[in-house]
Amino acid sequence: MSKHTQTVEPVRLQNRAASLDILRGIALLGIALVNVLGFNASFFDFGGFYSALPDVFQKAVFQLIISLFADKFIFIFSFLFGYGIYMQYRRFSLQQLNFVPFFLRRMGVLLMFGVLHVGLLWAGDILILYAIAGMVVLAIRKWSPVVLLTTGLFFYFFISFWLVLSVYIPLPDGLSSACPTCLKEALEVYATGHYFEILQLRATEYQAFLPVNLIYYFPKVFGVIIFGFLASRYSLHTQIHLNKKRWVLVTLFVAGVSAMVFTKYESVIALTISDKSSFLPAASMFGYELMNLFVASAYILVVLMLCAYRYPVKMLHWFSYVGRMSLTNYLGQSLIFAFFFYGWGLGFFGWEKPLQLISVALFVFILQVIFSYLWLKEFQQGPLEMLWRWVSYRGGPKK
Repeated sequence: MSKHTQTVEPVRLQNRAASLDILRGIALLGIALVNVLGFNASFFDFGGFYSALPDVFQKAVFQLIISLFADKFIFIFSFLFGYGIYMQYRRFSLQQLNFVPFFLRRMGVLLMFGVLHVGLLWAGDILILYAIAGMVVLAIRKWSPVVLLTTGLFFYFFISFWLVLSVYIPLPDGLSSACPTCLKEALEVYATGHYFEILQLRATEYQAFLPVNLIYYFPKVFGVIIFGFLASRYSLHTQIHLNKKRWVLVTLFVAGVSAMVFTKYESVIALTISDKSSFLPAASMFGYELMNLFVASAYILVVLMLCAYRYPVKMLHWFSYVGRMSLTNYLGQSLIFAFFFYGWGLGFFGWEKPLQLISVALFVFILQVIFSYLWLKEFQQGPLEMLWRWVSYRGGPKK
């Protein structure tokens, strides 16, 4: 290992981009609103549980939250993860320091956090996918922008190619881990079981969800991380701040297209693809992911655009506290939700009231804003961020 990796210093507070921290905090809010629904039901039949709700209003609340937030905010979180990778890589390159061992240690720690997250709290972890994707991005970081963009688009829409191929040859199902009979067991064990009963069921649940993670989520997340890496290469947040008028037009255009795709993509698919066609699943997933791409991009641009102006950024600055402690708050949400829903805690698993679930998520997020604010008055980073940095820099920067 080169000694140069020991002399690089972490990013100082005054050098952080407030707009990115705000965007990261908003992404964590969206993730909380979706994950609270996931903690309350099982991956064995997540959609089936909520579609069977007896209350039409509560079912409509679930559909609204899923439509506005599901996949869009994990897109933003993943985009920012890739964005951060390039910012770190650029900083090391400018100082002519060895980035590879530092980043491998960083991804190794993230992988450990992800494994512990699955083992101790929840099967819906994203950190393992981030750690693996980050290592792949490390290997291709010097590819040209065109090749990177092509690679990102291929993997982002990978599920559609997989579904087309499955028309011709039998392939594993990359979209469903449904097991209605298992859901009945989950409703009992998660709500009333002790910790080790829940741990055993979660291992089974994670195993059942593994094909979806490998075939659907990992390629998509990897593609979005590449998008973020490329956007960071061109310093998107800085460009927006320096060229406000141009980016207002770009943002309005993307927002307009996203609204049109959001409302029309299903009807367009229905008009162009027969409901008896073998290619309907592939077309439907392509349309769905295209919609997510535009809507999430619009969210990103709107927030960064608002942060380019004095008064909106002041109104949004509370999100930055959560964003600066994103790892701590992401895992903190899981700890709180696990306690709220599982039998070793309050045992609310299987609650048939999505509106109240959303209220719980909002309350948890507000607590995280307060906690993050108070913590950051004393420290520059969250507790898990400190540990992550300490290991990444092998005990911290040398003076």
